[in-house]
Amino acid sequence: MNVKKLKPDLLNDYHLLSFDELDSTNEEAKRLARNGGSHGAVVWAKRQSEGKGRMGRTWISSQGNLFVSLLLQPGKPLGELCQLSFVAAIAAIEALEDMLPDKHALQCKWPNDILLEGRKLGGILLESFQGEQGKLWVVVGLGINVDSFPPRTEFPATCLQDAGVELVSAKIILSRFIHHFIERYNEWNIKGFAPIRKRWMQSAWGMEQHLCARVPEGNIEGIAQGIDAQGALLLKLGNGKKHQVHAADIFPVEMAGA
Repeated sequence: MNVKKLKPDLLNDYHLLSFDELDSTNEEAKRLARNGGSHGAVVWAKRQSEGKGRMGRTWISSQGNLFVSLLLQPGKPLGELCQLSFVAAIAAIEALEDMLPDKHALQCKWPNDILLEGRKLGGILLESFQGEQGKLWVVVGLGINVDSFPPRTEFPATCLQDAGVELVSAKIILSRFIHHFIERYNEWNIKGFAPIRKRWMQSAWGMEQHLCARVPEGNIEGIAQGIDAQGALLLKLGNGKKHQVHAADIFPVEMAGA
């Protein structure tokens, strides 16, 4: 396996590790943490043989797309770490929006997807674990469909090339994403979740729409009313009460019943 350290224009103590191929950038970041790695490692692979998404799903990892994971040690309570998914989503939107004729075509779909014109362009996988001496680590994984996308997905997918974005590469998007992530991560560390939540809501998909949240106990239907101060999705149920959804897949009601 060809491994090399690059020196991109990253800030602070962030450092990039580039691989031709990995099983999973998230798994490599976790290995780094267990073997003396440090906060700020950015793991980038051109291919993944065992890429994964939420809930153990396979993430199709064709060469030309972006697969990157950040190893972080935020020093915040476990209950707040899920907010990093929103930090990463905003950074991804900001990295991509100048490439498109209509930046409003990019949206954040709760809890961890990036949409382009209503189709899935990318996703975020957050994993936290304890290392030596009880240190709490977080891995923030991001996948963006640059050159291709998987067919026949449950939620329709797309890629930048299919949307007419030319002369762009995974490396360019990576550099832009890291720049914006560092800015938003520092903002989150200093000011908390409130400004992140506000910015995420500006690009939120499905708000005020009738959605179905698929949870282990069954489906919950309601009108999306935003996210709360911790990042849970708020659904207004048929009886008028608001219900917090902490983890689920969400779909338009007509798609969920298909």
